[in-house]
Amino acid sequence: MPRRPIISLPALTLRLQAQGPQTAAQLAVSAGVHRSQVSRTLAGTADAVVQIGAARRARYALRRRVRNIGDRWPIFRIDEAGRAHEWVRLEAFHGGFRAEWAGAEPGWCSQLAVADVDGWGEGFPFFLGDLRPQGFLGRAIARRVTDILRLPPDPSNWGDDDTLVFLQSEGDDLPGDLVLGDVPLRRTLARQVAPPDSVAAAEREMRYPELAAQSMQAGVPGSSAGGEQPKFLTHVRVAGDTHAVIVKFSQPLDTPAGRRWADLLVAEAHALDVLVEAGEALAGAQVIDAGGRRFLEVRRFDRAGAHGRRGVVSLAAVHGAFVGGGGGVNTWAQAAEQFAVADLLAPEALTSVRRRQAFGELIGNSDMHFGNLAFWLRDELPLHLAPVYDMLPMLWSPAAGGEIVSRTFAPLPPTPAQAGDWAVAAGWAEVFWQRVAADGRVSPEFTAIARAVGETVARLRAYFADV
Repeated sequence: MPRRPIISLPALTLRLQAQGPQTAAQLAVSAGVHRSQVSRTLAGTADAVVQIGAARRARYALRRRVRNIGDRWPIFRIDEAGRAHEWVRLEAFHGGFRAEWAGAEPGWCSQLAVADVDGWGEGFPFFLGDLRPQGFLGRAIARRVTDILRLPPDPSNWGDDDTLVFLQSEGDDLPGDLVLGDVPLRRTLARQVAPPDSVAAAEREMRYPELAAQSMQAGVPGSSAGGEQPKFLTHVRVAGDTHAVIVKFSQPLDTPAGRRWADLLVAEAHALDVLVEAGEALAGAQVIDAGGRRFLEVRRFDRAGAHGRRGVVSLAAVHGAFVGGGGGVNTWAQAAEQFAVADLLAPEALTSVRRRQAFGELIGNSDMHFGNLAFWLRDELPLHLAPVYDMLPMLWSPAAGGEIVSRTFAPLPPTPAQAGDWAVAAGWAEVFWQRVAADGRVSPEFTAIARAVGETVARLRAYFADV
C-alpha cells in the first residue's frame, strides 16, 4: 500500500510565509496531502505557527520577526495622571498583525478595519500611524536616528517595520498617549521621577531664542509634531503649574519671509482666541517677540500637567482605516459626513467640523489636510473632536524660496445645506479679520490684506444671510 504524501515543516512554513494565514484544509490542498499530515506537521512548530481563531474560523499564521526587535510588543497608554496601563499586545505575522486586547475590544475595531473577531488585521494598526515622525520636528528626529537605526532618511518613505523599529528605540515621548514596548515605557516612567526640563514663564524671552537656534541646527529631542513651520517643544512653569507647549517661531524679523511669518503667527493666535470663544480650541496661546524672532506658544492638548497624556488620532489615520473610505473624499466635512452616516461620529462633532472648515476657508487656510484635524482616541464610539490646531491664513505664507507672493482670496459660497454652519463660521471670520487688522504687531502690508479680506468676508456674510 503506497504511503500517503507528507508535508515537511519547511514546506509548510514557506506556504504560510508566502500566502499569509491559511486553514488546515487550504494547506492540505495546496500541498496535495491529507489534512491529518498538516496537523501532525503543525504540532512540531512550537510557537512559530499560531492558530488564529477557533473551530471553522481556525487559521494558522507564521510569526514574523521584525529585524532585531522581536515579533510581539505590548502597547501601553499613559493616563492623565502619568500612570501606565497595558492596552493591547501587538504580534507580527507573515500577512498581517494580531491584536490581543488587555481589556474589552474597542468599539471601533470592526468599523475601522483594525482587527476581526479573532484580533487579526492585515494592515498596520491605524492608531500607530500618527507616531511616524512628521513635519519639521519629524525630519529633525529622522536626521538624528536614521543612521543609527538604519532607516530611510525621509520618514515619509518608512514602511511598517521601519516605524516599529523607530517606536522601539524612540517611542517614549511621541504625540498622544501610546508607548510601544517595555524599554520605551521604562524611560517614560523614569522621566516622572524628576520634573521635566522646563522654562520659567519669566525666562521665555531669553530661553526661546536659544531653543529656536538649537531646533534649527539639529533638532532638539522630543516628540514629533506635524507641520512644516519651524517649532520646538518644551514645558513652561507658571505660578507652580507645569504644562507642555509647542512653540512655533518665525525666521529673523529683518527678512521679508520672517516678517510675513511673524504676521501669520499673530493671525494664528487671533484665530485660536476666536475659536476658544466658540468652544472649538484650547485657551492659552501666547505671542512673544524675542531675539529678533516672533514666537507663538500654544498648550499641547495631548498632554496633562507635567507627565500626563491624552490619546489623539488624526483624521488622516482614521479615514485611512475606515471601511469604505476614499471615494473622492478630500475635505474635512466630506470625511465627517461619511463617519456620521456610519454612526462613527458624535452629532455635535459633525457640526463643529463643518464650521471649522468654513472658518478655515474664510480666513485663507489653504492647508486643511487630513493631518490637521484630530479626534480623541477613546475605546468607545462615537468619535469626539480634539481642539483646533494649525488654523491660520496659510494662503499668504511665503513661497518655498522665501519670496512674498501676491495671492488671490476667492472663497466659495455655501450650498443651501451648508448655509447655517457657514453663517456661524463667517461671523467668526469677520471678527478674526477685524482683530488682525487692528493689531499693532502686524506689518502694514498684512494689515492692508486683513482689511481687504475682512471687507470681502463681511460682504459675503451679508449677502448670504439674506439668501
